[in-house]
Order: sequence, then structure tokens, then C-alpha cells
Amino acid sequence: MKILGIIAEYNPFHNGHSYQIQKAKQITNADAVVVIMSGNFVQRGEPAILDKWTRTHMALCSGADIVIELPVIYATASAEYFAHASVKLFHDMGIITDICFGSELGEITPLQQIAKLLLKEPEPFRKILKQKLQQGVSYASARCTALSQYYPDSEAILSQPNNILAIEYIKALLKLNSHISPHTITRKNSDYNSIYLSHKNMASASALRNAIAQNNIKQISQYIPSECYNILCESISQAKSPIFLEQFTSALHYCIRNKTPDEIKNIFEVTEGLENRIYKAFNTQYELKDIISFIKTKRYTQTHIQRILLHILLQIKKEDILYFNDTTYCPYIRVLGFHRQKQQILSLLKKHSSLPLLTNLKQYQTILDKKGQYLVSIETKSTDIYFMASPNKIYRCMRQDFIRPMVMISSTQT
Repeated sequence: MKILGIIAEYNPFHNGHSYQIQKAKQITNADAVVVIMSGNFVQRGEPAILDKWTRTHMALCSGADIVIELPVIYATASAEYFAHASVKLFHDMGIITDICFGSELGEITPLQQIAKLLLKEPEPFRKILKQKLQQGVSYASARCTALSQYYPDSEAILSQPNNILAIEYIKALLKLNSHISPHTITRKNSDYNSIYLSHKNMASASALRNAIAQNNIKQISQYIPSECYNILCESISQAKSPIFLEQFTSALHYCIRNKTPDEIKNIFEVTEGLENRIYKAFNTQYELKDIISFIKTKRYTQTHIQRILLHILLQIKKEDILYFNDTTYCPYIRVLGFHRQKQQILSLLKKHSSLPLLTNLKQYQTILDKKGQYLVSIETKSTDIYFMASPNKIYRCMRQDFIRPMVMISSTQT
């Protein structure tokens, strides 16, 4: 049996995602699709515009058979952590035969070549990388320059976000010596960061979020599968969503005002005196866009700063990452939802996975060890913080992770 793995955020789910699932199933001849999806916060350093259960429902209506949650400490981390945690989770499931990811390049061989070199990091590469970092350029830019000595086209390849993630996925597979076969397909939508709805029936998630923020919901119907569009409209009509980073401005000010620069220094991804810039920014600015602009430097991009702000908000510390990266990365598999017609995949997971399977979070204390329980506590706290910003006060109550059941659908449901 061939089981395909896809790593995604679906923020929100759109036609490009639907194309990826169908194309990936076609090229891998997969019998089932397991998706690892970010929860309520995503890798660009923002809250997901729709909560994880709503996005799970969208995915299950559009070709996914099971949706697994990527723990928040990795969902909000850099590409390397995000990719390695996701791939290791697939590896530990013991049933995934293939993974497929989108890339701007659309060719697997050059991505594999770059991944192998980055994994080896030969001495000349390390020397150039160190020199560029000392000059104050970003890590991504320094890495591009070092790679260009080996692959002249690497700068163009690494200037694209999905190529970067693709390389990190392959690196993770190589590190794990995994049996899982990687595949890539060319992204079939507009520019990743474009905020304009320009293409006939394909638009970036950024453009869709921008339209939703401006309350132009009807304008995006052609870019989202009809079932998903209905789910989106229902979520908005019930005031469950949308949720944006700016809605956490006051909460972030509260967090910073209760910390010293030394305490900020302990937050994940805060390095090289950045804690002082953060502290000063919150003391001199109020609006989040002004704070981010104040902190941002040539070396630290807006997305990087936003991720750090999320780590401050969610209290994710450097020691937390070290604690989990030491051995397991993800110490459990949490199922957010599944398709009833593919329930046998859950049975296969239980049989072959090296990790405990969580289908009901209320049971986590009896199923998980100390490390797993600690990660669940981080996850549930982040969910509670996320729903603080819900437009509907009904959803602002705590313990949503324990209240909300798994999403289960059948073929007749939308």
C-alpha cells in the first residue's frame, strides 16, 4: 500500500493546494494521503487565519484522508526545524512511502544535490558562510553566496521560499536515512507573497488572506474549492474567524512589560543582543507594524521577527527546543481529523508507528510520557491564547483542545 505524506499549512486551503494533492497522488500512485498541518500558528510568524479544526475540515473535503498536527514549537520555527520535525514525524509513523512538496523549481535532482552539499558543509563552504555572517548579512543570503561556489544557479533557486523548504525536507530525509521517497511538483499559483488576485483561478494564500482582511469574501470564491469556500463563509459568519497578528498587540505589550531583556534573551530564536532591540521597540512604539519595522535589520527579516514575537507570546524558550530536539522532536502523533472511508489508515498507524497515537486529548496523561505531556501543555496553552482573539466571545473560553472533537467526515459530507 502506498501512502503519501504532504506537509502543509492550508492558510487557507485554496485551488493550488487541491491541485497539489491530486497531482501528488497521480505521480506517486498513492492509495491514501496523510497531511501534517500546522495548528493555530504558522511558520511565517502569524496566527492561522482560520483555526486548525476548520482548516482540517477543508483538507478532508479536498483529498486528504488524515490530518496530523505539527506541534506549535515547530510550526512557528525556521524552515530547518519546521521541515525536520515534519519529516521525522512521517518517518516515525512507519507507514509513509512517499512525500510530495511544491517547489518553484519543480525538479527533484538539483534540490537533492544542494541538500547533500548543505548536509556535508565542506570546509570552503563553511569559510565563506562565516565570512558573510561576520559582515552582518542574513544567514539565508550568506548560505546562497557560499553555495554559488558549487552551484552557480543556487542563488536563483534559494531565492524562492518553497525551494528552500523542499531542500530542508530532503536534508531531513538524508539525516534520518529514511526509506521515504521525495517528489516535487511545480507550484501552480501566483507568486507566493503576492497580495493580488490576478490569476484566473489560482491565487496565493497571501492574496486570499489580504482579501479576507478587507472583507472581500465574495471575490475569492473562484480561488477556493466550493466545499472549502462554504466552510470559510460559515466560520466567518459565526465570527470564529478571521484572526490576525495585530489582534495580539496588547497581549504582546503585556508579555514584554513583564520581562527584562535577560528574560527575553531566553526566548527561542532571540540571538546576538536582539533582546535589547525588542525591549526598546516595545518601549518606544505601540503599533505592531512599527515595532517590527524598528526591530528588523539586514540580517533579521520581518518573518523572522514575527516568529520571535510569537515565541514571546507563547512563551516558547530555547530550552524547550533543546529538550525535544535532544531525541524525539515530536513525541506523539496527534490526529486532528480523518476520512471515515480511510479509517484503516488509523489502524495501520497504531500498528506500525514508533510513537503513541493521540485521537482524544483527554487521554494524554495516561498515554504520554513526561516529555509528551509537556509538549501537550505548550500546545494547549497556545490554543487558548489563539482563541483569545476570536471575534466571537463564545470561543474565547479555555481548553478548546479538550472541548473540540476530531473532525470526521464521510464521502457525502462537505
